[in-house]
Amino acid sequence: MPEVGWSALAAFWGLSALGAWSQTLTGFALGLIVMSGTTLFGLLPVPVTAQIISILVLLNGAMVLWRDHHHADRKAVLAAVIGATPMIALGYWLLHWMVGSALEWLRLILGVFIAAAALQLVHRPQPWEARSPTPAFGIAGATGGIMGGLFATSGPPLIWLLYRQPLTLDTIRVTLVVYFVITQGFRLLLTVADRSFDRLTAIALAGALLAVALGTWAARRFPPPVSPLTIRRGALVLLFLSGVGLIGTAGVALARG
Repeated sequence: MPEVGWSALAAFWGLSALGAWSQTLTGFALGLIVMSGTTLFGLLPVPVTAQIISILVLLNGAMVLWRDHHHADRKAVLAAVIGATPMIALGYWLLHWMVGSALEWLRLILGVFIAAAALQLVHRPQPWEARSPTPAFGIAGATGGIMGGLFATSGPPLIWLLYRQPLTLDTIRVTLVVYFVITQGFRLLLTVADRSFDRLTAIALAGALLAVALGTWAARRFPPPVSPLTIRRGALVLLFLSGVGLIGTAGVALARG
């Protein structure tokens, strides 16, 4: 088990609270913020971080969905989950098979995709007039599934697609949360099956669970006094910054290698 100091754990818990606050308001960013920040600053190993993210998403999702579950777009969720599930298993297998620069190249590709998608949406923030066909949500789920298996961040393709749909912000937010709960629950089952839970994971998780609960509560109790369009644009900024963080992390690692 690698040695991790209390300062690194405190920073990790802070990222967890920030990610939960953002995900409660926008429907995404918990995994992106925690994974990109943790890997950028080398707080925890990637497998440990990904495992914890899966559990944190379940906690945040339970707190959000107990009241808002009826807002979810069930057809979109079903199609996305069907597409994502086999690819999450593939990505999880690759995480244990790939080492060194190969893993960093995958992280770099993910970061570029996230940043590019966010930039496109910033320049064209208004949603499309017509809803995308159901198979499009399956393709988005499958595209993100492999990165979900690798880094517990399967959201970017579906986030990009949903934020272009003629849907309310509540529908987008809750649909994403439902998707994350199901896919991260599946990924967590994979980690339990191979018995990869250790003492470091348990310690980091204990503080992160409290941080996520506080972040989720703060977002629900004290939501920012801004319009839905402002929240949507803020979500895109977070998406872009997460992509930049992943690009920076991979770039530094590849340069050192």
